[in-house]
Amino acid sequence: MKKLLLIIIGILILGVVGFVLFGKKQPVQVGCTMEAKVCPDGSAVGRSGPTCEFAPCPDVSTKTPTDASSKISAPEFVAPLERAGERVTKKPFGIFIDPKTSPIQPEKFRGYHTGTDFETFPEEAKSDVPVRAICSGSLETKRSATGYGGVVVQKCEFKNELITVIYGHMRLTSVEAAIGKDIAAGDIIGVLGTGGSKETDGERKHLHLGIHKGNMVNIRGYIASKSELSEWLDACQLFSCSL
Repeated sequence: MKKLLLIIIGILILGVVGFVLFGKKQPVQVGCTMEAKVCPDGSAVGRSGPTCEFAPCPDVSTKTPTDASSKISAPEFVAPLERAGERVTKKPFGIFIDPKTSPIQPEKFRGYHTGTDFETFPEEAKSDVPVRAICSGSLETKRSATGYGGVVVQKCEFKNELITVIYGHMRLTSVEAAIGKDIAAGDIIGVLGTGGSKETDGERKHLHLGIHKGNMVNIRGYIASKSELSEWLDACQLFSCSL
């Protein structure tokens, strides 16, 4: 009888130990929903873990800043007229002009050409031809001048240096911007003057585009010395004049 009692007590002890060791409740597996939370940096995180909490968002302060070189920016210089590469056919920058050999007849000028002439097409003879600012900068002057008729001057920067841009043979009444107003590259300044009229000082309908280095306004279209060309820039080196 005593032996049987010891056996029963041993069985009970084993049962208690087994319950303690193996009878703990196992965690219930939970299926999380497919919801997502949008984080401040634009990324998204989902639910996870036994309680289906949203995962933490990335720390935006540790993200690598965007490389400035990867940003898209507007071009610094643009062509003043559409199909610019088809228009430089008679008087490019730096050509020497005299009344006998000039590609334009009759010719009244002589010297090295400080600008680039953009010709008009036959179908544009009686229509308005809009001229766009080649750079961003303020309008310096708009007035009539001998050899140009209407001339507009804009101040811009090139390689952190001031330049003045001369738009010659313009119809001044079409230039709405006030003196000192900023004009962005690509904005329409005005239209070309009518050929053979006071708007072009009797010249053909075309755009004379000159770019002079420095802050001083210099609208000379021709210079006597070739060495003086170093004071001017070739427009076709700032934007494409090729076909």
